[in-house]
Amino acid sequence: MEAHYMKYHISYLENMAGDVPTRILPARMDSWYTDYFVVTQINGFFNQFSLIQIADLRNKRVSTLLNLFGNKVYSRGEKGELPAGIIAPLEMHIQNTGEQSVIGGLNSEQVQIDTGSESYNMYYTRDFSVRRPNLGTPYRTINYPLSDFRIQLSYLKMHLTCTEYDSRIIESEMFTVPDEYRLVTRPVMEEIINSLFTKE
Repeated sequence: MEAHYMKYHISYLENMAGDVPTRILPARMDSWYTDYFVVTQINGFFNQFSLIQIADLRNKRVSTLLNLFGNKVYSRGEKGELPAGIIAPLEMHIQNTGEQSVIGGLNSEQVQIDTGSESYNMYYTRDFSVRRPNLGTPYRTINYPLSDFRIQLSYLKMHLTCTEYDSRIIESEMFTVPDEYRLVTRPVMEEIINSLFTKE
């Protein structure tokens, strides 16, 4: 199966995420976009940690998979629900600025995001298209893949910038939850994610 692959550099907007210094956190996210699924993955701590989101674009549902030192759990989102741990602004206004840039080899268009408490710029690309490319983000009303954007996971405020784009052949197993992952409820998954950033 063919996928549009994007590698993102992660920079952190704050020095600390809860009790954790962000300098020790992963600096890369990988995303694969297909006609029916979008998969994002962050690995860290010598592959002892991974966070994967599998967005089912047909059914508008996102599964979150977490592997923490071999403890593998996942939760299934309800239809239209944001992934576990993702924090959306209470309000958000999106406006095209007309500015353009090339980001990670992708022709990108700038939008300004205003949340009422802050405003910032992001970019999307029309160089390829999939339906509902931003199902796993608060920016679902943007119908094109994001090449530069911000997102918050629990205490973690991230700025992601595409550094590489490619077309790749992938296996369809990437879109299924492996058998070794144990199903948990969304509140349990969010509690586990929040605990990553606290000393308790």
